Parts: sequence; C-alpha cells; structure tokens
Amino acid sequence: MNRTIASILNRAITRRGATLLLALPLLHCASTFAQGTDASAQNWPQRPIRMVVPYPAGGSADTVARTFGKMLSEKIGQPVIIDNKPGASGNIGTLDVMRAKADGYTLLFNPSIHVINPEIMERPPYQALEDFTPISQVAKGPLVLMVSSSLKVNSLADFVKLAKSKPKEVTFATSVIGSASHLAEELFNKTAKVDILIVSYKGNAPALNDLMGGQVSAMFDPAVTAVPLAHSGRVKALAVTGKTRLTSAPDIPTADEAGLKGFEFYTWYGLWGPKNLPEAIAKKLEAASRQVAQSQTFQKGMSDEGLQSVGSSRTDFAGLIKQESALYRSIAQQANIRAN
Repeated sequence: MNRTIASILNRAITRRGATLLLALPLLHCASTFAQGTDASAQNWPQRPIRMVVPYPAGGSADTVARTFGKMLSEKIGQPVIIDNKPGASGNIGTLDVMRAKADGYTLLFNPSIHVINPEIMERPPYQALEDFTPISQVAKGPLVLMVSSSLKVNSLADFVKLAKSKPKEVTFATSVIGSASHLAEELFNKTAKVDILIVSYKGNAPALNDLMGGQVSAMFDPAVTAVPLAHSGRVKALAVTGKTRLTSAPDIPTADEAGLKGFEFYTWYGLWGPKNLPEAIAKKLEAASRQVAQSQTFQKGMSDEGLQSVGSSRTDFAGLIKQESALYRSIAQQANIRAN
C-alpha cells in the first residue's frame, strides 16, 4: 500500500516537473517579447510616421497639421507624412487611428470636433479620452462673428438689438450640425438671450457663399477665413470670441469689449495616439510637440492663421478634454443637438 502511494506521488511530481519544463520556453518568449516591446519603444522612431488628418487637404485643420508635422519631423528625426482621410464629420480618419497599432507610427491630428462628436452623436463610435492617448493641445484660436455686408448693423450691440426685434428673421449659417461654429451659435443665443434660427449647410463653402450673398445674416468662423473676408468688405466682422483681440485684425473687438459679457469660445487642435501608446513613445511625442509649440517659427505661423500656439502637457491636455466635453455636452443637451 505504501509503495502504491509513493508511486502515485512520484508520477504526480514527474508530471508537474514536465509541465514546468514545457512552460519555461513560453515564459522565456513572453519575457523576450516584453523586452522587445520596451526596446522598440525606447528606440522609436525608426521609420516615417503617418499623421492622419480626418479632413480634406487645404482646410484649416490640414494647414495647421502640415505646419506642425514638418517641424515635428525635424525634432524626432523621421518624416511625418500627412494622410488626409475625410468623411463622416471626421469619424472615418479618427476611427482609422483608433484601430491602428499603438506603436507610435500612426497618430491623429484633429480639431476640437474630435471631442464634440461623442457628445452629440446618438451612438458615438468612440470616446475622446478613453479610446485615445492624448499627447498635446497644439494650438487654439477664437472664432469671428461675421454678418452679411447688406445687414444694417455695424456693431455687436446692433446685431443683438436686431435679433431681439425680429426673432427668427435673423439667421445663423453653420457648415455642419455639431461643428464648433454651430455650438458657438447656440451658446451665443443663450448668452445674448436671443433666438436666432440656425441654418445647417453641407460644408463651409456654401455657408460662406450664402452669407456673402445675403441669404443668411451671420456666421461664426475661424479667423483665417473670416479676417480676409472682412478686410475685403465682403462681410462685416463684429467680434472675436477670445479674451484678447487678434494680432492679425486688431480693429475687431472682443465680444466682451463689444458688450456681451462672459461670451468666450475657442476652436483648437490637438495630437493623439491610439489607446495604450507606450509611455516612452508618449513622453517623446509630448516633449517634441512642446518644443515645436515653443518655437518662434511655429508661433509666428499660428499667429498668421489667427491662432495661438499652446503646446500643453499630456496631463493638461487630458484635463482640457474633460472640461471641453462637459461644455459641449451642456450646450448640446440644452439646444437638443443630435447627429446620427
């Protein structure tokens, strides 16, 4: 009986030993893989980087991305290739990056609509913070309130007075439902206590054409578009939505100066990586992005576009995303904005 028990124990020990021996190569492979992953992150970048811009070439997001990408490539020592993937309010290019391998060779450059979309969509395909690695807020800028040159107003106070005297007759144009301009217009209605009808277009160009033609009364748009139109006399610029006047158009007052206290709104641009980007790569990208933003060349380029260079830390950028998400959610809920 004792011999039988001893035999069973020996066989059990032998099996356990065999199992451990079989597991050793797997453990070694796992360790080697982890070391390889760490090494590749430490040695990043070793090849060109694809930076997805989910909007067409030639637009404001593309312009800022190309300026930033060129200078980022100089800092990291590898080409940064801009890949325009427009469609579905930016979601096509955004989802391409979300599904990409988190190895630092696919990045996302997106304006603030990246944070707006999840707050206005019925079934958002992503969450701005949870599904991406925020790297840095690159630049920001106010919008400009433009009115048709045929509209008989010459100041923000005149415009508000007209909107209150003719509710629903004064109209806002917006390039697309849920854009930064759309949310600024909804916030304007609330702050100024007016009820201006918002007309949605399929793109910025037709909205601007109708504004210049007098088919709509007013529109918010970034300074890079608005200032040249105002200076050419094709529209009137009544106010900017930032705290300070634009260096490119010091003649346009801020909304606060023009009498609309507390009205402030910005569009901005940021850099993201896919979720779970290795810490070593995220740190390198953060440092390089901040160096670009702090350079006089980039600051001058952004100023010419009516923007301000930022170059925030990853922590500050994540905090901004939370703050902006709450703002956009509040505006969308109060105005009942919903997109498919």
